[in-house]
Amino acid sequence: MEAYKIWAIVSLLIYFAALLVISLRKNKNETKEDFFLAGRRFPHWALALTFVASWFGGNSALISVDQAYEQGISAWWIIGSPSVLAVLALMIFAKAIRRVGSMSQSGIMEKRYNKLSGTLLSILIVWYMITWGASQMVAISNFFSSIFGISYLLTLFICVAICIVYATIGGFRAVVFTEMLQFGLLLAGLLITLGAALYYSNGFEAIKAAAVVKEKTEYFNFMANFSKNFLFLFSFGLAWVIDASAWQRISATKSPAEARKTSFATLIYFIPIYFFVVFTGVAAGAIFTELPKGGVISSLVKDYMHPFLGAIVLVGIGAAIMSTITTTMNGGSLYMTELYRKHFNKNATEKQLVRFGMLATVIISAFGMFIAVRIPDSLWVLWMSSDILAAGLFVPMIFGFFWRRGTSVGALSSTIFGCGFVLYNFFIDLGFKLPSFWPGDARRILIGVAIGFSAYFIGSFLSKPEYEKADKFFEETQLIKKYKNKDKSDDHMINL
Repeated sequence: MEAYKIWAIVSLLIYFAALLVISLRKNKNETKEDFFLAGRRFPHWALALTFVASWFGGNSALISVDQAYEQGISAWWIIGSPSVLAVLALMIFAKAIRRVGSMSQSGIMEKRYNKLSGTLLSILIVWYMITWGASQMVAISNFFSSIFGISYLLTLFICVAICIVYATIGGFRAVVFTEMLQFGLLLAGLLITLGAALYYSNGFEAIKAAAVVKEKTEYFNFMANFSKNFLFLFSFGLAWVIDASAWQRISATKSPAEARKTSFATLIYFIPIYFFVVFTGVAAGAIFTELPKGGVISSLVKDYMHPFLGAIVLVGIGAAIMSTITTTMNGGSLYMTELYRKHFNKNATEKQLVRFGMLATVIISAFGMFIAVRIPDSLWVLWMSSDILAAGLFVPMIFGFFWRRGTSVGALSSTIFGCGFVLYNFFIDLGFKLPSFWPGDARRILIGVAIGFSAYFIGSFLSKPEYEKADKFFEETQLIKKYKNKDKSDDHMINL
């Protein structure tokens, strides 16, 4: 067995043992809030670390490097730009989200609109978590199978089984603790990979010369391919602003002030990390004549690094992906548990809810594995999951914080028509012979968002205003300030 494989196996066994120990440590999941929000006891810097670790998964660490190898520094727009954009937007909403005090977005949706909209949101968030998790399962299975030379299916089963164990035992507390460890491993792995790529590329002049040979004239043009990359920014950016895992971490903060600090710290962490992966891919252009089978990072680990350093990279990248998988498990189980309590067992005890949350974690994982087997394309599955949020949930969630005239009918219309369009296309992707009259590529998200946007405003204008409910919600969030009407003694909310 090659030396790097021995080092990698030993390192992974130590890492998995550490995850199990951390999961069992101080495991006091006595209530639903303990299991899903860790009792709202973590400081902002810890939640910011887990924020980064959960978002910066396999697609960021692996696909971004490969995309940068292919198209140059403009690959930053694919994953980096929507992440930064989403966090900037969340800095505006962080305090308002925490003031509402709900454990999930469905609770916010119910307060702003009605119970039906909250239920529908929960169903779609579960679907989003399943597909997002599936995209990470694809990434980690392809990565480890290329490293160890074992089958995709076996790798998928082993990795998901490990994630299920510590996500089920420890809940959100275990997710946070393990993701803090994973963030450190990820950062070390990225820096080692970047260093190796720069060293073996023989410098900037060699990278430029390689780009010329390959006739990649816009390799160093940051705005190249922008018409295509804009679709990534548009789809991922809109979706990640309302990403349920991000809102879960904001809801888990101690106070509204801590929520804002969490978003700001996350932005500080994000900016350099995404440039690390892009520079790694660009430097690899002078090392490989064509994109290696299994990806740039896999080949650097196997063929260019000392086995010990390669093991660190392997564990770091694996940690990043697994942290995202467990995030989707825990987040999806939260919404499944809320559906269970509302519609199947309204008098469920806290202990029963925690147990169901554990069962829901396994269910989420099983469905994610099914999709990972049927559609083994990580970036495409991620895009598909993001489209659900962008087309059907972005408008009612965000405009609900600002637009007083928005109604429950408008919210339901946007969700049904926007998400319906995305799900219809998903069945086409699965191979169902359904008619379509629009582009079959990523451009269809523009149509989906337009449908969701139109349905929200048409539905709201055609239905009875719900000013009292909107005013109460605005007062709670404090995102929109009241103004004094000169002709009346009472205050009125801004009516856009």
